[in-house]
Amino acid sequence: MTAKERKNPRILNGQRRLRIAKGSGTSVQEINKFMKSFEMTQKMMKQMKDSKSMRKMMGQMKNMDPKELKKLQDSIK
Repeated sequence: MTAKERKNPRILNGQRRLRIAKGSGTSVQEINKFMKSFEMTQKMMKQMKDSKSMRKMMGQMKNMDPKELKKLQDSIK
């Protein structure tokens, strides 16, 4: 991925994703899954910059049902 694509992964079109998949020996579905995870990680890191957001997120996780927390962990993988 180029620096521009890492900064804004939404600019990757289907053809580019296919090319990345072929070059990495994976499927387009795996690239799509990775991109979703990458975007979620970026979003989470931006939220962590702000200490208020971090405290809020930790508070939400504290009150979360353990089953829901497990689902969240699995979706990040």
